[in-house]
Amino acid sequence: MNLTAAWFVINIFFVASFIVTLFMHRAVMMSATSPGDSSRNKKLKIIRNSFIVATAILFVAMSATFISNMYING
Repeated sequence: MNLTAAWFVINIFFVASFIVTLFMHRAVMMSATSPGDSSRNKKLKIIRNSFIVATAILFVAMSATFISNMYING
């Protein structure tokens, strides 16, 4: 697999994880405003923070493959 294909695949996963992160943030905010179970809110926050970390890692990977691809292919 060349770097262009690797960048493309990582970019797809980055965009998908970013969109899921936005929806998770929305779920946390809606859970915080509604009265009720605080354990659900804590669980949603943990999941959201996990997606934030995964999105950040995918962003770094996407940037690294892009820069490597530009370095090799000019």
